[in-house]
Amino acid sequence: MRVLFTTWAAPGHLFPMVPLAWAFQASGHEVRVAGPPSCQDAIVQAGLCAVSAGNQEALAALPKPPELAAWGRPARWPSGWSAHLDLLDADRRRVIRALYEKQCAVAELMLGDLIAFGRWWRPDLVVHDVLSMAGPVLAAVLKVPAVGHGWEIGSTLHPPTGNCDAEPLPAYRELFERYADEVTDPIGWVDPCPPCVRPPDGPPVRRLPVRCVPYNGSGHNPGWLAERGRPRRVCVTAGVAGARYRDPGGPDVLTLTLESLAATDAEVVLAPGGPVAEEELPANVRIARGVPFRMLLPTCDLVVHHGGAGTALTAAVLGVPQLVVPPSPICTEIGHGVVRAGVGVMLDRLDSSELLLKTATDMLAAPDAYREAAGRVRSETAGLPSPSALADELAQW
Repeated sequence: MRVLFTTWAAPGHLFPMVPLAWAFQASGHEVRVAGPPSCQDAIVQAGLCAVSAGNQEALAALPKPPELAAWGRPARWPSGWSAHLDLLDADRRRVIRALYEKQCAVAELMLGDLIAFGRWWRPDLVVHDVLSMAGPVLAAVLKVPAVGHGWEIGSTLHPPTGNCDAEPLPAYRELFERYADEVTDPIGWVDPCPPCVRPPDGPPVRRLPVRCVPYNGSGHNPGWLAERGRPRRVCVTAGVAGARYRDPGGPDVLTLTLESLAATDAEVVLAPGGPVAEEELPANVRIARGVPFRMLLPTCDLVVHHGGAGTALTAAVLGVPQLVVPPSPICTEIGHGVVRAGVGVMLDRLDSSELLLKTATDMLAAPDAYREAAGRVRSETAGLPSPSALADELAQW
């Protein structure tokens, strides 16, 4: 069997699909992963075969709709909106519609290369991340099944919609009209999010639950992981998304976090998603680059993060209490999942060092409730089908 995975971004949308891609490979199936040129290195470093789709300069030149400015600013949207978009008011729906329309423009730039490759390689199944709109169109062109793949907490497990849940997005429909005979929905949606963490269900879908196997890239195991120079260790990260969603008119949350934690007796391990002025860091901060979270987090007593899906679910599965400081609506939605499962706390304010310090100190002093909740998440996760079991099931479709 030949399986083609498609994505539009790395690492956030690629990494959740890697365990399933590995599972197909380990079962003897042929696997390719297609994405823009910017994704190629991450695909290859994950031990997978990469296919380039789209011109990077053209992709980078796509205009940013003005509505998306709100996507990069802190906001408390209704809990569960990612699964049920009708919970949003008209202004917020316009933000999501603009986001979907931009993803359709990305798909348009990828589809020429994808269709040419697909007609040559002839995959039997297309697995696409839920915002890779090119995936289901390609599957329709090739007349093979498509399966959507969620990116952990906060995934939108349905095709893109217009102004309400029941209305198809015109730009998405136009992609099918241009390349295929008719709109064809994915036959299922892979969901690696444990039920206790996932948002409330919106429109009914054929969910394909799978065990979350954290993958955060490859790296070396530094010797200092086993060393504890201070009584407690706190990981701080803003991830790639944290830098992308930073509000230019708001506080520098990462700097505020590090300054707040300087008042504790903890060793702070900063896992940066971009460049950092290391000479300006507090004395108790250690830089960790290229250390995957599945290696780093088990040595930590707390992780303070922006609300990235991969960080949140890795921490929950590994049993590390988490403090979420969300810079955008999607990160807030992920924070709601963390709070709902009892594995952490989400801050209501991003500009208060006193609040951040008090919350972190209280969590370090009394971690048992969060660790017990994480134990429940681990048990629930262990009960879900493994990636290998899901790969075997999909191979029979």
